[in-house]
Amino acid sequence: MPFKINTATNPDRIEVTYSGVVSDEEFRRAIAEFIEFNSRKKCLLVLTDLREMTVTPSILNVYDSINMFEKMGIDNRTSEALILPENKFIEKNIKFYENACLNRGYNVRIFYNREDAIAWLKMHE
Repeated sequence: MPFKINTATNPDRIEVTYSGVVSDEEFRRAIAEFIEFNSRKKCLLVLTDLREMTVTPSILNVYDSINMFEKMGIDNRTSEALILPENKFIEKNIKFYENACLNRGYNVRIFYNREDAIAWLKMHE
C-alpha cells in the first residue's frame, strides 16, 4: 500500500505518508480512508508527507479529492502542511492542489522539510 495514515502529537495531528508510485485508484482509496479516519478523530491539523512519492495522481483526481472533502464534511478550518521532495513535476501538481484548496477555504501550505511544516501547524493549533 503506497500510503499510511496515523496520528501524532505536538501538535495533535493526522499524518498521511505516501510512497512510490500512487495510482489514481490508490489515491482515491487514501482520500476515502483519510476522510473516514478524520471523522473519528475530528482533527483540524494534517501533515501530508510526499517526499517518498515518485509519481503523483492525475490533476483530475487531485481536484476530485477536494470535492470529496466538501461532500464528506471535512471542516474548512482544517490546516494541511504538505512536505514535498525537490521534484518539479510533483511540485506542479501539488501547487494546483494547494491553490484549489485555498480557493475552497481550506488552509494548505507547501513545505520542503518536516520541521518547517510542523512549526506552521503549531501556529494553527
